[in-house]
Amino acid sequence: MKVLILGASGFIGRAAADAFVRAGHIVWGQTRSHDSANEFGLHEILPVVCDPHTAEGQKVWGAVAKDVDVLLDCLASGGAEKALAIFHTFLSAISGRPEGSPLPTYLYTSGHYVMARGYGGLEAWSDERQPANAPVNKGTIWRSQIEVPVMKSDKVNGVVIRPTCLYGKAGSYFAAYHFDAAYAAAQRGDKEFESISSDSGKISTIHTDDLADLFVRIAELGSVCRGQAIVASNPSTDNLRDILDGVVRVAGLKGWKRKDTADAYEVAWISPLLNKSSLAHALTGWTPRKMSLSDGIDVYWHSYVSTKTTRKSKL
Repeated sequence: MKVLILGASGFIGRAAADAFVRAGHIVWGQTRSHDSANEFGLHEILPVVCDPHTAEGQKVWGAVAKDVDVLLDCLASGGAEKALAIFHTFLSAISGRPEGSPLPTYLYTSGHYVMARGYGGLEAWSDERQPANAPVNKGTIWRSQIEVPVMKSDKVNGVVIRPTCLYGKAGSYFAAYHFDAAYAAAQRGDKEFESISSDSGKISTIHTDDLADLFVRIAELGSVCRGQAIVASNPSTDNLRDILDGVVRVAGLKGWKRKDTADAYEVAWISPLLNKSSLAHALTGWTPRKMSLSDGIDVYWHSYVSTKTTRKSKL
């Protein structure tokens, strides 16, 4: 297949690009950075250098998109307007294909926050077959405005993937919300650090490499997954308190203190999704393989620290 990944130098997109290459596909990766573009070549990823949201940039990646079989949107659009503009640009790019051509596949990377209902009993439990009704997470409620058009489109095999909280390698938001504070505390010689957490501590997670594997499987099946919203999650929830206790140990600290959330995005981050996602396995045979974050914290902390030191050495 010919695959275009928007946001290919990001935490999600880079792992996905590598996974598609390993699976034998021809991969174009969009990035704003010329440094990333040079690195792409080393990994058999064809670079598309542009700002994906500007009119000029859309012409650049649109010229590639008109001939691809799969477009994977990994961009952090930050709102429905930009996300919809990306989708409509792709629809415009493929509008000249001959009648009767196979439908290309459009994969939109959403988030599980749209369906996370917090901790509780059966009233809080949800999965892919339940309505995405989580008004508590106001920072991400806009995602339905892009999810629905993608899934209902008759121009593409539209599929929405809702990853849970991502971990591995550079750490993603686990770095921003938890690891960075612990790392800074250790560097200063402090004994503890502060972190947001929830009363239950439950958190749904997925490793970025397992998510990348799911992208490939869904893209290869195309029409089989059309119109679906699929949750990417480990089989069981992890516990943020166990994760933070592990960080204390591997960082050489004495403890951590809970702090209040500062905005809607932090509230969303610690809002548990109680679910047993099964659609991905039923449709594609996908099963996560990586250790959970709490079980593999020694490995994942080492990877996070290595990423930070490598970035510093490049400055």
